[in-house]
Amino acid sequence: MEKNIFSRKLIDLRRKNQLSQAGLANKLFVTRQSISKWENGESEPSIDKLISIAEIFNTSLDNLIMGNMSDKDKLVSISHINKSYDNQVLNDLSLDIYDNERIALLGLNGSGKTTMISIMTGLKNADSGDVKFSFNKKKSLKLMPQNDVLINDMKVRELLKLTQLLNKLKDNNHIESMVKEFNFTELMDHYVGSLSGGQKRRLSLLLSLMAPSKLLVLDEPTVGMDLETIDILWKHLEHVTGSILMVTHDFNQIDKFFSRVLLLKDGRIENDMSVDKIHSHNQTVEQWYRTNNGGLNHD
Repeated sequence: MEKNIFSRKLIDLRRKNQLSQAGLANKLFVTRQSISKWENGESEPSIDKLISIAEIFNTSLDNLIMGNMSDKDKLVSISHINKSYDNQVLNDLSLDIYDNERIALLGLNGSGKTTMISIMTGLKNADSGDVKFSFNKKKSLKLMPQNDVLINDMKVRELLKLTQLLNKLKDNNHIESMVKEFNFTELMDHYVGSLSGGQKRRLSLLLSLMAPSKLLVLDEPTVGMDLETIDILWKHLEHVTGSILMVTHDFNQIDKFFSRVLLLKDGRIENDMSVDKIHSHNQTVEQWYRTNNGGLNHD
């Protein structure tokens, strides 16, 4: 069994289903310590327990043990996308995104990362190709764009309330808790347009995280953020139950948080690799990126 894959998969599935270690232990008739050891890679469950885990989380043994996804796990299918402006930006780009993935999208500036995200989320049209979703994207696709898209003439309180109504969120206590954690308690009656650049980035992050999602897309979310907001970002992403696609070059976090990395180069996905496989070759993601991108950095 691939220990790293199974351990990561077990943690992700448990969090997605909002099940504690103790709750899963009760379902499997084992101790919570057993679950902790499985998730830390210190021991492995028996085949009977593996089958039970797969049944509890409605997934295949192949996915649970090896991380291999089936069509029923597919969230998004991007097929043969082309897009040109003065030059060809995307060139026959294809990509599948599956449930419960943590994907980092890498590439040089101008390689088409934001264009790909804009087409996938419906903000722009492709010249050819298509994007198919297995879920209601109006309800369960959330986006934090590279540039803040906020209503400056509204107060923070009003914009949060509008977002709550649009997403049919009824748990006011949860919203109030997030407002406090994101340090907006004293800013609720301020107009959005009066906020600093860093505060606007923090507000954009809060809006993108308020509602649960099947797929959360974040385009360079840490640009313009202070260190406190960056800490809030990574803390909350640990509890996101759907898949995440993020444009980022925060290599320390990529190694720790993400399960899959994509390298966009020459208008297509040049490399698509699991983080575990990169680490199995005694490489960090940054080393892998520089090797596969001609030694260049993203700037």
